[in-house]
Formats: sequence, structure tokens, C-alpha cells
Amino acid sequence: MTIYETIKAAINVKQATEHYGLKANRNGIACCPFHNDRHPSLKLNEDYFFCFGCGSKGDVIDLVARLFNLSNYEAAQKLASDLTRNRPLPQLWSSQSVLISASSGRMKCCVSGC
Repeated sequence: MTIYETIKAAINVKQATEHYGLKANRNGIACCPFHNDRHPSLKLNEDYFFCFGCGSKGDVIDLVARLFNLSNYEAAQKLASDLTRNRPLPQLWSSQSVLISASSGRMKCCVSGC
């Protein structure tokens, strides 16, 4: 699994939006933080978000990248550090031989010689 697949498997869009202060109604619709939104237009599903006002869309990593003006990799790291402190992530990323420590949220290299 890649870092992106691991984060997407562990954290959904609704969890991330709640953690970062976006309040959705019972239908999963919130005010969009990407434009001046007076009436909720951001639809939040488990796997993706879509704004009917500005057309923004993506997964949990795209959401955090846009919210904090980060690259996708930095957004994945932020999600891992902010939302997985008390629970383990799924398997480590075999293609990159990297593991995120659930207690510290930091990356650890598992390749000898690093």
C-alpha cells in the first residue's frame, strides 16, 4: 500500500472535516471553505467531497491539501499525525518501506542503511 492508500483506508472525509472544524448537517453538507459560502454547498461523503458552488472535489488528502495549502504528500503526513495518534494505521507501505508511528505520527524508515 502507498501512503495515500493507507491514509484513505484509515481516515474518511467526514472525520477529517470534523477534526479541522467544518460542521456538516445531518445530510453531510457544510459551508465550503474554498469560496465565500453563505449557504452550505459542500457535500461530504465517506470517500470524497464535492462543492456545488465552486466545483472543488477530491478525497480526504485533497481536502487537507487545499485547506492548509500543502502538497498531497504533506497533507497525508498531516492527516497521519493529527488523526491517528491513538489508533494504529493499517499495514505499512510496502512499496516505500516506510512506517508511521501511531504514537508520534512521525515517519520512520525501515530500510537498513538509512
